[in-house]
Amino acid sequence: MRSQFKALFPRAVETVYLDTAAEGLPAPGLAESFAEYCRDKSLGTPGRRRFHRVEAETTSLCARLLETSPENVTLLSNASEAFNVLAGSLEWKAGDRVIISDLEFPSNVYPWLRLEQMGVEVVVVSGHGGALRFEDIEQHINGSTRLISLSLVSYRTGAFLDCVPRLSAEAHRVGAFLSIDATQALGRLPLNVEGIDYLMSSSFKWLLGPHGLGVVYVSPELRERLNPRAVGWYSVRNCFVPDRFERYDLKSGAACLASGMPNFPSLYALRDSLRFVLRTGIDSIRDRLLEPIAVLRRRLAAAGLSLLTPEDPRLASGIVAFEHPHATQIGSALEEEGVIVWAGDGRVRASLHLYNDEEDVDRYVSILEGVLKKEKVAHG
Repeated sequence: MRSQFKALFPRAVETVYLDTAAEGLPAPGLAESFAEYCRDKSLGTPGRRRFHRVEAETTSLCARLLETSPENVTLLSNASEAFNVLAGSLEWKAGDRVIISDLEFPSNVYPWLRLEQMGVEVVVVSGHGGALRFEDIEQHINGSTRLISLSLVSYRTGAFLDCVPRLSAEAHRVGAFLSIDATQALGRLPLNVEGIDYLMSSSFKWLLGPHGLGVVYVSPELRERLNPRAVGWYSVRNCFVPDRFERYDLKSGAACLASGMPNFPSLYALRDSLRFVLRTGIDSIRDRLLEPIAVLRRRLAAAGLSLLTPEDPRLASGIVAFEHPHATQIGSALEEEGVIVWAGDGRVRASLHLYNDEEDVDRYVSILEGVLKKEKVAHG
């Protein structure tokens, strides 16, 4: 069945667009969102009142998506900054342990490796069959564990992390925090932040928004333990108090992490993309694409490809990927035929969002089979 949303996304009509995990198509009307910002900007300083109203509305929409209070949400420049803010805002000591996995995007690796200079131990848990198992993580959790930082959906395999409640309970039992990268889930899969201490997401993938923003959630419990690495006029309650040269008073909640003005043009666009996603309904998006995702995985497996994506439907997301030594060449050949996927690092990854449907799956698999036959001939 053809997606009822496809006509709203010209690129999804022109091509078989299966690369939302890298770059989501912009929600309808985002050009007008930026134009609205420009009109408000043209007012000069009076326009700032509109800027801040949009900021508040965008934050509230993010909170609604996460099923939390707006006070627990802030908007930083990107997800990578969000990781570094967390790494820099906790007090570390030699012997502390951070647990990550080998299914993480580099943004959730490098900030923790840097802490090794301070004597912090970074433990990398290996995935099995493309997914993480609770017991494999649990065996590394001890009294030295300070943070567990994992993706809700792996960018590499598309596997959903189905053990967040148990991980949260185990982390909190030893006094550790749980950080979740929701970049490959937020806007595509239902989620809430119960039991999660820190969560971040990019804005330009499944949220169908712009670049230049990172959605960040901070639990009230973690907020009490954070000492923000950077402080600016935007992160304090009042920067013009008489004793401002002697002291400062941080804002409550997650807002204390934003030290300066946000990216207002992108805020306008993210506000409108969030409106669109929420109006469409995350449950509806997930449910409608369950079968196309399952069909795609079955057909790629039937073609004899080495699937990275687990078979278990409970671990399904919007991503189906397979390994191949000539991934880059396959991606280029597919693009020449009007099929856009991510291809590199020894794998080919397709990702389906609300503008995709069974027709896209059929065309992708059909063209891919032809490309693979040519590759087999070319490489013997």
